[in-house]
Amino acid sequence: MKTSKIKFLFFLIVLGVILYYWGQPHPFQQFKHDVSNIFNGKNEKKKEPWTREGREDNVASDTKENDNEASDSKSSSKKDHSIVDILKDAVEEGTKTLPNIKEEVFKDNISSNVVFKDLEKYKPYSSKDNEIVRHTGYMLSYQEDYEQASWVLHLLKSEAAKGNEPRSNEFIADPEVSTGSAVTQDYSRSGYDRGHLCPAGDFKYDHELQNETFYMSNMSPQAPDFNRGIWSDLESRVRKWAQDRGDLIVVTGPILRQGLEFIGKRNQIAVPEYYYKIVYDPRDKQAIAFLMPNQASYETVRSFAVSIDSIEKKTGIDFFAKLPESLQKQIESGVNVGDWF
Repeated sequence: MKTSKIKFLFFLIVLGVILYYWGQPHPFQQFKHDVSNIFNGKNEKKKEPWTREGREDNVASDTKENDNEASDSKSSSKKDHSIVDILKDAVEEGTKTLPNIKEEVFKDNISSNVVFKDLEKYKPYSSKDNEIVRHTGYMLSYQEDYEQASWVLHLLKSEAAKGNEPRSNEFIADPEVSTGSAVTQDYSRSGYDRGHLCPAGDFKYDHELQNETFYMSNMSPQAPDFNRGIWSDLESRVRKWAQDRGDLIVVTGPILRQGLEFIGKRNQIAVPEYYYKIVYDPRDKQAIAFLMPNQASYETVRSFAVSIDSIEKKTGIDFFAKLPESLQKQIESGVNVGDWF
């Protein structure tokens, strides 16, 4: 009888592992990462220091002289439903049924896949799009020559402004980049922030989607006063628009060109001089775009508004290539500040 109970508990453990990783975007890589954490111990994982200065969507790089100054007391928040918690519950209870387990581990993944399935129709086009990387909540065009994305596309949902999920701040290399993405150490003591292109704050309503934004393919070197200042103000403004207008399509990226400064210990990462953000309201068929220098600014957000056409000329990217030509002309040619402010 005792042997039967042990076999049953072992079956539940195996079943829990399979169901948990089955719904993950990258199941094999995530499994290896979690197993490594279990056996190596959390205390062995070095956290690079970061500051927030009261803001909610900026991440600072390690600007101190020694990486070892990072404190384990500032470790990131744990996942709400980690694999360790699921297995522990299965062993202790011994009565969790297949439908109950499946509902618990799949509840976020099912809704996320449905929500973002139509993102493809807003995908930009460029002749330099050699590697398109798709994650659950966003997609990007990775540029190996610059070790960052030239554009990142995501859906900003109206509930983003009300989300309260804690940040993980666990920056990791993107396993989906075939050539290998930048790594977090490339930014250490560089003087630049690991600046999100697709903001973590845009997914505060979903823990797993927010975690995805910490892939290093979604980072770009940003001056701290820019990242935590005017750029953060713009991101907050866009979330407010989503709250007022409804779901928005957002495209963000750096202006990449030859001759830029580079940083990096393992990879050569270009430091952009300018960043752009384009916001499209598919319901009202209105759009607005911004172009900002990678430096501190005391100007207002609206003073950086430009036409989408002007950004296309600087980047060589056709941002709404799949929309009808007439609609593209309508939303891309003008600077429609009055529609938004």
